[in-house]
Amino acid sequence: MTPNARSEPAHHPLVAEVLRRPQWRPRPFTRALTRVSRGTREVVRSTNILEREWHLIAAAALRSGLPLWVVLGDSISQGVGATSLARTWVARIAGALEADGRAVGVVNVSRSGARGHHVRTDQLDLIGHLEQRPVLVTCAVGSNDMMRNPLPHSVAARVTAVVEELPEASVVSTLPTPAKSPAGRHVNRALRRAARTGGHRVADVVPHLVSPRHGLARDLFHPSDRGYQAWVDAYCETLDLDPARVPDEWEPPRA
Repeated sequence: MTPNARSEPAHHPLVAEVLRRPQWRPRPFTRALTRVSRGTREVVRSTNILEREWHLIAAAALRSGLPLWVVLGDSISQGVGATSLARTWVARIAGALEADGRAVGVVNVSRSGARGHHVRTDQLDLIGHLEQRPVLVTCAVGSNDMMRNPLPHSVAARVTAVVEELPEASVVSTLPTPAKSPAGRHVNRALRRAARTGGHRVADVVPHLVSPRHGLARDLFHPSDRGYQAWVDAYCETLDLDPARVPDEWEPPRA
């Protein structure tokens, strides 16, 4: 793609805003791992590329005239760890919506490493740049909060604060890890409670998770293609989609 083509998406205020973000940089621990782990190195290298691709897809969506799906969250919503963008759960669910006659333009403003306050102070504000109300808003966040401060009551409060600020009838994902630990169960209970109070739906990934041995990418942290199937299955349930109509991969239009 030429430099001019890559700069074109900035013409829309929302895309211009996300392009002003500083380049994503891995945390010190992750940088250290890249020196010894080829798998981590490959996943880290792909992260900024993946985010840029979502910007181009957002630009195309904003010109398409289609109803909009706004994606909020962290690296899970980016699809970090998948073998290609076309195999991320967001792309595959978009393909399933299209097959079901509910085609949407995907505006993915999530960011790798995002925590609850990043969604509240950065990502949610971007919805105000849209000329039309999105027909779908999804949010997957909380895993990074759990890593930075694993006290369950603190994480639950931060996740609840995000859910309380989501647009009406949004869909929130349960936290995948540590989903079966007492802390993970506590946070997910708080998330479900906040969603119920706010009139939101919950995509419960926990029943669909596979073992880490089978579900992790080469960095042994993010989901693999197989691991992301849990999000595909959960969103099929929540959005009343036929799992048989979910493509193995789907390429959203790019600007």
